[in-house]
Amino acid sequence: MAFKNRNYMELKDLIERHGIKQSWIATKLGISSAYLSLILNEKRRLTEKIENDFSQLIDHIKGERR
Repeated sequence: MAFKNRNYMELKDLIERHGIKQSWIATKLGISSAYLSLILNEKRRLTEKIENDFSQLIDHIKGERR
């Protein structure tokens, strides 16, 4: 199952480039680390709510990194 969602790819890239902990992201998104891992490994699809939360979190992370 290949995801083509820009937010998903961008968040995965931010995690890898900046060494952000998946547990921190999961906490911010209100999901378990295990569920986030499934999403990042393309085993679960993004729900609309999580996709929106991803988008907001990405904007937040980018704002802190400037």
